[in-house]
Amino acid sequence: MLKARIAVIVFLAAVPIFAQDDLSRLSAILLDSQNSKVTISADAWKVTANEANALANRIVKKTNKKAARDLQMHVREMRKAALSGDASGAQSHASEAMPFVYQLMR
Repeated sequence: MLKARIAVIVFLAAVPIFAQDDLSRLSAILLDSQNSKVTISADAWKVTANEANALANRIVKKTNKKAARDLQMHVREMRKAALSGDASGAQSHASEAMPFVYQLMR
């Protein structure tokens, strides 16, 4: 019984750590996506946007905060722009998502 309690405590302590890891990865993707000095191919945009979307979905699932849902909305818009070939729109939505990343990191 004691082992089960310890396992539950470790699990509950680890959930925020995993959410922070996803948040850090998403932050790096969004920052890289805003770089206008680099030309990113359409295929790279699709992969990047899909990964960002998956991370945003996991963050919402783990935290369920309003900032996380707002972040998810901007990442979805970034993905939509990237899949349609609108690189400047994807960059714009990446920059609009960053304040919510910072808010969740606090």
